[in-house]
Amino acid sequence: MNHFLRLLWKETRELLRPRYLLPILLIPVMFVALGQGIGGIEDGVDEQPSIGILNADDGEYGDLVNASLSQNASVVYYAESGEPSAAVETVSGEGGDALIVIPDGFTERIRERTAGSVGVHSVVRSLSLSGITSSAQIDGQIQRAGTVLTLNVTGTTPAMLNPIRPEYTTYLEDKTLENTSPGALSGSFATQFIFIPVVIMFVIIFSGQMVINSMGAEKENKTLETLLTMPVKRSTIVAAKLIGSASIGLLGAALYTVSIYYYQSSFTDGAASAALSLGVVDYAIVGVSLFLSLVGVLALALILGVFAGDRQGAQMLLFPISILAIVPMFATMFTDVAQLSLPIRALLLAIPFTHPAIAPKRLLLNDTTMVFGGIVYEAIFAVAMIWLAIRVFNSDRLITGSSGRIGQWLSRLQQ
Repeated sequence: MNHFLRLLWKETRELLRPRYLLPILLIPVMFVALGQGIGGIEDGVDEQPSIGILNADDGEYGDLVNASLSQNASVVYYAESGEPSAAVETVSGEGGDALIVIPDGFTERIRERTAGSVGVHSVVRSLSLSGITSSAQIDGQIQRAGTVLTLNVTGTTPAMLNPIRPEYTTYLEDKTLENTSPGALSGSFATQFIFIPVVIMFVIIFSGQMVINSMGAEKENKTLETLLTMPVKRSTIVAAKLIGSASIGLLGAALYTVSIYYYQSSFTDGAASAALSLGVVDYAIVGVSLFLSLVGVLALALILGVFAGDRQGAQMLLFPISILAIVPMFATMFTDVAQLSLPIRALLLAIPFTHPAIAPKRLLLNDTTMVFGGIVYEAIFAVAMIWLAIRVFNSDRLITGSSGRIGQWLSRLQQ
């Protein structure tokens, strides 16, 4: 086995340690769990709620509300008299979400053309999205019963109650979305794409931290200096470190791309979600963009790791990479890069980590020019960082400790 393969095995084995690998695996697991949770909540919304009904009214309108509720919900308790507090305990014991109390005199109030009060005793079992959503379904059932009551009392038709029926056509740049309101489009976009820049940020920071910590440990243990004195080409050392870390980066890019796809597949219902869905080829392009960003950040982290005095100093040297990852995250979450002014847009696009964050959004709008241009720019940045890393390793700075002004500035950052 030649020197390169030995070094490649050493670097890959070092980076496959749990302390480096677990952060990479954490985000995909979180996204899969988030997708399952959201899918479960949406399935729960589609199911009928379980309710109890206490109908103390003996009139026709009380019976009409009772019939409407019974038709659109699963009734686990029914009574025509009794205390609401005792009834709530029974409903809760049967797994019900709420008790609906139709008081005595409800029909008379409706006949007098006044609003009839209905008691809603909700059982919220947990302060969570699923717990609150199940209880919030009751409001929809009450409104539906009110509509049925209005139709019966007034003798009107559903069309007369809602005489205006909007037919939406939304134009999203060069895309035309039929039967999709701007509100539905905005809500679907927020749920599907708002977390992608956050994922990109964590991927970049974790990847950079992995390499910098490894370099800091080698500097602290004096193994890097020993390695440099061996009869091995510096370019071979750099290649082994970059290929070893890039292989881990490729694994991370694949896991993150699959997790994003799985997360967005949870939003498949509705015209807005369908309009915002990406294809398999689109996800492959996002994966390529993410991988090139990882190669670039790994090479940059390798260069910064050369100037680390120890592991603690390596953590401080991660700060520039963190800033370069956080700025695109906020910019792409709250704005559209394509709509910004030219100077700000140029500044953001100059950061290579911006491109994988905006790639899903631009592919959605068929803006392949910006996406492929970003991939080319990322490739140039990655090659430049690799070339610079080779130059740094081929110099005498690692042996003599002479690192110039940049090294002095980075040394102050570690203090």
